[in-house]
Amino acid sequence: MSDSSPAVPALAALLLRLDLAARLLDAAAGELRDLRLSPVQANRPSRIEQIGMALAQIFEIQHGIYDLHPELKPVHLREPSPHPEANKRLMEAMFDASELERAGDPAGAIEKYRDFLGLETTALHRAIAEGEIGRLEQQDRA
Repeated sequence: MSDSSPAVPALAALLLRLDLAARLLDAAAGELRDLRLSPVQANRPSRIEQIGMALAQIFEIQHGIYDLHPELKPVHLREPSPHPEANKRLMEAMFDASELERAGDPAGAIEKYRDFLGLETTALHRAIAEGEIGRLEQQDRA
């Protein structure tokens, strides 16, 4: 490490703050979704998309630090996912369901998750989809 590089403890502390910021932004996006606030303006990203862009910036900073100091990378990011194909299928289902939900079709979003459940076998991915179905059903009753 050169003399001009930040000290590893300072970078580790920064990573903790970035992780906290990402968790807070993720929670805020969920709250925005649940509150069903109207879009900002036509031809502009939604509030949730704006939060997503901020999260992407945080992740870029974190990965830049991991590139400089791989020892700071969390263990769960060091190993490849044991279920990359299931991850891809879930992300596709979540994207499609999100689009349906944003279009005011929660029943369509629920159906998208149920289609996913009909094909998926991994417990983690099924639990995530089931949680989203529960959230959508609860919102529909509210």
